[in-house]
Amino acid sequence: MGRKKPGKPRRERTVEYTLQQLQPPGYDQWMTPAPDLDPERAATEPGLSPQAIGLMRRLVRLRPVYGPKIPVQAVWLDAALDGGALRLRRLDGSVGNLPAGELAAMLGGATEAAAVRGTVHELHANGMLLVEPDGEDDIVLRVVVGKPAKPGDPWLFGGDIAGDLVPKP
Repeated sequence: MGRKKPGKPRRERTVEYTLQQLQPPGYDQWMTPAPDLDPERAATEPGLSPQAIGLMRRLVRLRPVYGPKIPVQAVWLDAALDGGALRLRRLDGSVGNLPAGELAAMLGGATEAAAVRGTVHELHANGMLLVEPDGEDDIVLRVVVGKPAKPGDPWLFGGDIAGDLVPKP
């Protein structure tokens, strides 16, 4: 046991790291909602604000995509999707508005509101898009051109000088 058999190739082990394990830059706050969190039951409790109930609903909706630990940026992204347009950092560093449906269509996703939300969150959860704060209540999406293979490896973004090192298809 444990010895390599002559002539038999070794199996390659691929490890899929979570977004939290890959430690994207600026992602230092993670929320862990209780597994039995029920916003509708909580809404009947006196003293809870509508904002708190809304946050609970978002967390319940995001948990299947992100798992038990949800980055604060996912909540910011979800709130930005409510407005129907996202801000995207272009390759030249400038920032422009992009309708969420247009972004999903560019990335091969559906254009219905619920499907767009799901597509954008899947891309975020898989480390293809990252969210950075921009001002007090605004966010900017950054396209990832080089996701780390393991924790500690660098993140490469569209427009980065190092992004030129990433092979283009």
